[in-house]
Amino acid sequence: MSVAIRIKFKAPGRDDLHIPVAAQGLYHTVWLPTAERLGLKWVPLFENGPTLDVKDLLAVMDELQKLRAGLAGDSKNVWLLERIDFILEELSEVDLDEVSEIFVG
Repeated sequence: MSVAIRIKFKAPGRDDLHIPVAAQGLYHTVWLPTAERLGLKWVPLFENGPTLDVKDLLAVMDELQKLRAGLAGDSKNVWLLERIDFILEELSEVDLDEVSEIFVG
């Protein structure tokens, strides 16, 4: 299993945007402990499959930036930092006015 973000759009016929986040094992061994250590609210909920309000996406992006900063001190995490950069880039390109639903899980 894995954790991913799925964004549905208001426009009929527009494909959902799927953003892979992390494999389940990696989420449990790296993402979750780091998020809990940093006191993050949203990242620890990713596994439970929350549906986010569109206005919450900015808070999630802020937490991902904090998570990235928390992982940046270890050279073993270079590929994790690249993954988080990819997620942030994908999310930053989304026009929130076009989004109908955001699901993480």
